[in-house]
Amino acid sequence: MLRLNPSAANHAHLLLTLVLLFLSLSLYEPIQLWVLLLVVCAAVMRFSLYMNWQKHQLSVRTLNLMAVLCALVLAYFGWELGLLLGMLNLLVMASSLKMMLLATRRDYFQLIGVQFFLLGAALVFNQNIAFSLLYAGLCLLLLMSLAFHINPSASWLVLSKRVATLCAQALPIAVLMLLVFPKLGPLWQMPTGKGAHTGLTDKVSPGDIAQLARSADLAFRVTFEQEVPPPASRYWRALVMEEFDGNSWQIHPYRQKLMQRHWRTGSPFTPQVSGAAYQYQVIAEPTQQRWLFALDTAVSNEQHLWQNHDYTLQSKIPLQSALAYRVRSYYQSNLPPALEQLDSHLNLQLPERANPKTQKWAKQLWQANPSPQRYINAIAAHMRQQGFSYTLKPQPMPVDPIDTFLFEQKMGFCSHYASATAYLLRLNGIPARLVTGYLGGEMRGERYMSVYQYDAHAWVEWLSDDGWQRLDPTAWVAPLRAEYGLEQAVAHEQSFLADAPLSGLRGIAVFQALRGLLDDMDYFWSRWILGFDRQNQQDLLKVLLGDLSPVKLALFGLGTLATVVLLLALYHIRSWLLIKGDLPNWYYQKALAQLARQGIHRNKGQGPADFCTQVEAQVPPLSAQHFSALTRCYTNLCYRQLSSEQHKQQLRQMRDLLAKLKRSLGQGLLT
Repeated sequence: MLRLNPSAANHAHLLLTLVLLFLSLSLYEPIQLWVLLLVVCAAVMRFSLYMNWQKHQLSVRTLNLMAVLCALVLAYFGWELGLLLGMLNLLVMASSLKMMLLATRRDYFQLIGVQFFLLGAALVFNQNIAFSLLYAGLCLLLLMSLAFHINPSASWLVLSKRVATLCAQALPIAVLMLLVFPKLGPLWQMPTGKGAHTGLTDKVSPGDIAQLARSADLAFRVTFEQEVPPPASRYWRALVMEEFDGNSWQIHPYRQKLMQRHWRTGSPFTPQVSGAAYQYQVIAEPTQQRWLFALDTAVSNEQHLWQNHDYTLQSKIPLQSALAYRVRSYYQSNLPPALEQLDSHLNLQLPERANPKTQKWAKQLWQANPSPQRYINAIAAHMRQQGFSYTLKPQPMPVDPIDTFLFEQKMGFCSHYASATAYLLRLNGIPARLVTGYLGGEMRGERYMSVYQYDAHAWVEWLSDDGWQRLDPTAWVAPLRAEYGLEQAVAHEQSFLADAPLSGLRGIAVFQALRGLLDDMDYFWSRWILGFDRQNQQDLLKVLLGDLSPVKLALFGLGTLATVVLLLALYHIRSWLLIKGDLPNWYYQKALAQLARQGIHRNKGQGPADFCTQVEAQVPPLSAQHFSALTRCYTNLCYRQLSSEQHKQQLRQMRDLLAKLKRSLGQGLLT
């Protein structure tokens, strides 16, 4: 059965459709393409109904068939998406189907409630300032849709002013709650999604990081509290890889099992630290992974972080959205092996058959330089003297990549140099491992920097008597890389971001200034809004209260509550006084609003008696009876001299009649 068109010139339905469309398009990465196409179809259909090009909605039978087919398709692909992304796709799919069948008040309120929920879910995936402004605008459109649904005859200007007033009233309360409401940890763990991972991966082959270094996407931001490390010391450790198969490096499976065991038993690693430290806050971009970024021997007191035995930091939940955390890095502390026998065993393992030329040459080189430091110096001297070069465009090396790199091509990216050096060290009994992360960062002020994907880097750590020592073979052939960054290091081949959009504008001063301004705006948004954590809140309270004693905190909480109550009272006291001063008119206007929802409107200049006669011809008898009695009470209160007791009695009757009219209109059918 086809339904009549309730959306012709219906502004509330149109605004709700636009919100669903733009909200879904903003989530183009986690939402599947066919779901987005379904949303577009629903939007086109709803717009046709709004313009009255289409006179009828789809039949319930057709929509039910579409729902079954869509559910089957989503169930088929849902196993690959994971729980989080699967539920998000299900919610968007259901919203688009409900949009096609939007007819009753119940449908409308169900759909608008889901859209508010989807706005919150969207902030999990997109939290930068641009998307936040977009979602704020969509929230305003939802409020406008509600306003039109409640008062469809009002003008755009009147409802816009009303919504703007309500938002302006809510803003100081929202800011107050953000600043002083206790920052609590999550009550449950967010389900893991299986979306596309960004940034570093847990397996590295020669050339992988070179591909990553072609991206100008932001990796993370750092704000230092006091001292800033020099450029050559900004090695941001992320992953430690100990298994080498002759071609690729990855986290050793035994290390992963050990980490999971410590995780289950709640036994984090606590490094022994001493000396000076850098203190800073990191705001990491979403990567769908758990690993985090820190300098040197890093320690953090954050509850949602985990310290591994290889001196790396992990988040307890995958980074579905930006994550802010505070770190202290003790740059004067050594990195002694946490599990010495295990560390030595894992980092001396060699593939059975791989790179025979390198094996032979390593044996000869060790015979001439039979100590770890002399051996390392000999490797460095060989690379400097034999014309090795640093490039963002390395050639593929599918077979025996280290042999090819050392004895044929002699040109590569950081992962080539790090992989070859770690392998050479292991060949002569020196435990060595590959570390991936980022090197450097672009300073955007005196205390904060931005680190991009093109800062991705790989280096070596080898085990000496003093613990793990950092060794960066890239610095042997490209010393500019550590001191001045990737752009200077590959300036000779002009390959820096050569494939990036608008790469030709990087040398234009105006473009660079605009880019810097946008980066600064996004930074301050990330730092003071997204990164406003419990520590920031405590610092703010210390400035306001001094010592944070329980008595002061309790009084401050009561004061905050009293301030919110006072603001709410100020917002509503005027309308409350108007209601108390003219209750008969208020009750009568409420009755008119109930009739307006049924499509019955009072014309300007039309008297109460004339309008009552009009209503009696358009509503069921019971509703007509209630409204007629309510009109009599209204005219008595407005035009007759009544005693105090009679006035109160008439007001009580109007109140009761208004409630009865509302119930009868909801249950009855218009004639």
